[in-house]
Amino acid sequence: MYSSLLLSTGVSIFLTILIVLISCGLIVLLVWSIGRERNRYITEKLQLSDLNAQAFDDMVKRRVTGANKNTRFTVVYIEINDAKNIREAFGEKQYNAAVSIFAERISKALPKDTKICVREYDLLAAFINEDLDKKILTDMLEFSLVEGHKPISLMARVKLQFDFNMGAANYDAQYADNADQFINNVESSLIASKRAGVNTYVIYSPDLMGGETEEYKYYQEIKAAIEANEFTLYCQPIHDLRSDTTFGFETLLRWNHKTLGVLPPSKFLNIMEQTGDILWVGNWAFEQLVIALNRHIKEHPESGAYFTMNLSAKQLMNPKLCDELMRVLKKHHAPAERIVMEIVDFNMYESLSVPSENVARLAQLGFKIALDDFGVDISSIKILKNIKADFIKFDRKFIEQSQDDFLAGGMATTILAYAEQNNMLVVAEGIENETLLDYVKGLKIPLGQGYYFGKPLSFSEYGI
Repeated sequence: MYSSLLLSTGVSIFLTILIVLISCGLIVLLVWSIGRERNRYITEKLQLSDLNAQAFDDMVKRRVTGANKNTRFTVVYIEINDAKNIREAFGEKQYNAAVSIFAERISKALPKDTKICVREYDLLAAFINEDLDKKILTDMLEFSLVEGHKPISLMARVKLQFDFNMGAANYDAQYADNADQFINNVESSLIASKRAGVNTYVIYSPDLMGGETEEYKYYQEIKAAIEANEFTLYCQPIHDLRSDTTFGFETLLRWNHKTLGVLPPSKFLNIMEQTGDILWVGNWAFEQLVIALNRHIKEHPESGAYFTMNLSAKQLMNPKLCDELMRVLKKHHAPAERIVMEIVDFNMYESLSVPSENVARLAQLGFKIALDDFGVDISSIKILKNIKADFIKFDRKFIEQSQDDFLAGGMATTILAYAEQNNMLVVAEGIENETLLDYVKGLKIPLGQGYYFGKPLSFSEYGI
């Protein structure tokens, strides 16, 4: 009886183990099957594995070539903002994984047979072979914004959230009689979206576009220049007229164009501002400034020189501005107190909260604040009471006007007195000759800047 009981117990244990093993095997098989089906579904739906940019373009061309007056389909371009910076920060493998998840989420908002390809590392293209009216397409793009903006988990406790823009065009032979023209419509929609700000979309319409096609080509050239590291930082000295010494350096962005040579900001900053690339380039320029400042402090410990840079309107509208700047400062262990942030569009602060909050926080963090291009403008004078600035920069036109215009001269004297009473320093810009220098000294303006003291040159040419 004892042996029978022992046998019965052994059989029970064996059967239990067998059942557990079979269950585990079934679970593993089920998980594997689900994973296989999921991967098959993604591959079929997204076509990311076998539909490259060339194949996508060929598909669109074939569709246009065989089109008739009733042919309708839609192409959407989806561009990820700040992709270069993200890819460098997380690595190409993690970035590509995030793009795959991002594409999968975008696809949820689009019809089942939509084909998506990665045209460039920061640009996806979707082909929707359906006749969509504007309301349905609008709803899809709205849903795409929601899905695409959800955080993506890459590693333990690390989440990435893409900001992006979308441009879409419904094919209509009336507005595009060839594939190139149709793709130009899509590209024009994308550039219009970037003008509107991040996380927006634009659907092509003939009355919407002006010169966006040419601007898009120029924008693509700028993107290539960013990839090729063709942008560089120059600097120009700011002179202390009281002690006849160098007070600091203003940093200035330049494009070292492969065929046109070194281009000034007037040739490219406007479109960067419109497309949002100024955010990435601004962060890059700030880091170059910080590196140069640290190098100057190390080589000239006795110097108290300030380094200045301009903040664009787009940067000041960025709620993450201060966090991004502080991340760079902490990375390089640099002092905020030696950096001056120059602000041109300071009149926006009376009506917009984000720029005002950014300027206030910059001051709290130790940055110096300068009001740039200060001129004969009553609103400019009023703004002095609303912004706690450390510097006022008189533009050259204001200086020249104050020589011959009684009103401008009186305003200059008033502002100088106000600045002295409130511990603010005034910088006279555009000093190019000794006559103008003598006039500025006569006004007792403490600081001067212009070609008389030095042209914008590379850091190395100024020994930095």
